[in-house]
Amino acid sequence: MSFYEVIEDITADAGVRVRAKTLEELICKAILATFNEMTDIDTVESRESYILEVHANFPYLLVDIINEAIVLHETKKFVASKCHVLELSEKHIKVKLMGDKFDPEKNESKLVIKAATYHRLKVEKTSEGYMAEVIFDI
Repeated sequence: MSFYEVIEDITADAGVRVRAKTLEELICKAILATFNEMTDIDTVESRESYILEVHANFPYLLVDIINEAIVLHETKKFVASKCHVLELSEKHIKVKLMGDKFDPEKNESKLVIKAATYHRLKVEKTSEGYMAEVIFDI
């Protein structure tokens, strides 16, 4: 997928780097990159939707909403292929994820991501918009 980069200089874990013009787009790209590291989200149809919401201080909001998405995957086998930010402030985020249940017959299994971490968490304003780096415990 071309909307994110895999961070290569991590020995025991995995990570992604995403770039976007807006914070909303950055958050959705980070969530979708997480799911894409688990399976190819291009093969996931939008049949179900879930709304996730977290309260935390920014930039920890990003890790916390990704972790809510990982919990959703673990409990419901849900994989998101689309994302929309419904609400965003410095201490609150609400997103709508669209996708489907993971089906090993149709979906390739890639990484097993336990959690997004605060380790090396980076969210920066750049000349083109925003950039984030998130490291996963695998």
